[in-house]
Amino acid sequence: MPLTAAAKTAHRLGPGAFFRCVRLHEELSKGARVTASALAEQFEMTPRTIKRDIEHLRDRHKAPIDYDRASRSYRYTAPFDFLTGLRLDADETLAVLLAGRTFAAWGESPLGRALTSALGKVARFAGSAVSVPAADLRAALHQPEMDDPSLDAEHRHFARLLDLVLTRREVEIVYQKPNVARPERRRVRPLHLAYLDHRWVLVAEDPARAGWRKFLLGRIRDLHPGSTRFKPPSREKIRGYLAGSLGRFTGDRLHEVRLRFAAPLVAYLHEKPWHPSQTLRSLPDGSAEIALRLNNLIDVQRRVLACGRHVEVLAPPELRASVAAEITALAATYATDADAKEFPKKPAPGRSLSHPRC
Repeated sequence: MPLTAAAKTAHRLGPGAFFRCVRLHEELSKGARVTASALAEQFEMTPRTIKRDIEHLRDRHKAPIDYDRASRSYRYTAPFDFLTGLRLDADETLAVLLAGRTFAAWGESPLGRALTSALGKVARFAGSAVSVPAADLRAALHQPEMDDPSLDAEHRHFARLLDLVLTRREVEIVYQKPNVARPERRRVRPLHLAYLDHRWVLVAEDPARAGWRKFLLGRIRDLHPGSTRFKPPSREKIRGYLAGSLGRFTGDRLHEVRLRFAAPLVAYLHEKPWHPSQTLRSLPDGSAEIALRLNNLIDVQRRVLACGRHVEVLAPPELRASVAAEITALAATYATDADAKEFPKKPAPGRSLSHPRC
């Protein structure tokens, strides 16, 4: 019997009908006959609502339901996979697998509890209807960073900091810098969370230092939310602050950087530009020059050194001098006894780039 107009209207209201159908499917899949009155008592619904749900399951989802008038009972006449349309594909299963690890790391934070609840709802109606088993995905994946202990430190405070960014509340963080014996306490205004150079970073205003700073989440040992609220800057200002960064470092002024790349590397510049500001000029010999607008030179120097002899710094002069000094120091480090006179093992002249404060 097709659904009446009233029944169709009822089933368009909210997700409750769907979850009742899931429970009905579970009961009917057991193979025994069930009555509307018994199900109504079990589900704490009226028999009329149960009958409408059964009609919906039969007519909308084509469930093989048989009704016996003598016993006023229902049963499945054949196996039925109600969750076929909800089956997760490989991408969705992977997303749930990775999200599950992240949610667990966030523990009992408000956002962590909300995300875990949402994941539980997915599991409630998806059940085992997963086209690719999670165990197979784990075996097919190689993701070393998932087992990196330093990431646990990042995830530990992520949800609480995100909540503070959204609620615009000040926070006191206990921050441990490298090569510093004791951590320091900083009271800051959390503005933004950014994923830079494969690490999560908190962008915050530090009133005591009258400026903005970046804090690696993995270095935050503890945090204590305050009750003081603040007015955040515009999103455009935050985007502008991050726009000139190539990695985690941020400086106070823009630099016009020009680099010449050997021909074998040019294709990679097209495939993955170094920075949104990048402009590229092809040269007759197959090499190319790129121009970047960056607010610090630390990260670009590291990338240039990683490319070795295939990249030459053309500008600015201080970057070229710093790279040259580093290369001279490396040559001295790797010099043999025969080379000792040519490459004395002492710091090469040249001004090294200083790290911006953090």
